[in-house]
Amino acid sequence: MSVAYERDLPQVKHCGLFGALHARRTAQLAGFGDALFVGRDGLVSEGCTWNVGFVDREGGVVWPQARVLPGVTMALLQRHAEHRTATVSLDQAKDMDAAFATNTSIGVRPLSAIDDTQLPIDHPTLRKFQQTYLTIAGESL
Repeated sequence: MSVAYERDLPQVKHCGLFGALHARRTAQLAGFGDALFVGRDGLVSEGCTWNVGFVDREGGVVWPQARVLPGVTMALLQRHAEHRTATVSLDQAKDMDAAFATNTSIGVRPLSAIDDTQLPIDHPTLRKFQQTYLTIAGESL
């Protein structure tokens, strides 16, 4: 569910998650799985604990150009797969061919809907992106 929310100091990982978790709970109480943040400027930024990406009509991957917590999974994918960054309004997000969430716990997970707009979860670009993520070698410790 899209929620009007802007994270405090989004570029810094910190323990101040009350607002983000409250937005998630609000979405869950409304019957949705999670919250997709939309700023005061009407642009999509990220999810509660995940970055969001989209597949455009040409099959390209688009990351929102917004103030977000730069996730490790998003950064790895950006280094290993073709993509672009652009502003994405809520209407544009709903008009994309597909959408996905990324974080270290879930890798690349398709989003099945934004608000009442259904999105496909089995898109060729999503499958390719998921495979790309699985082929990225881990770091030796």
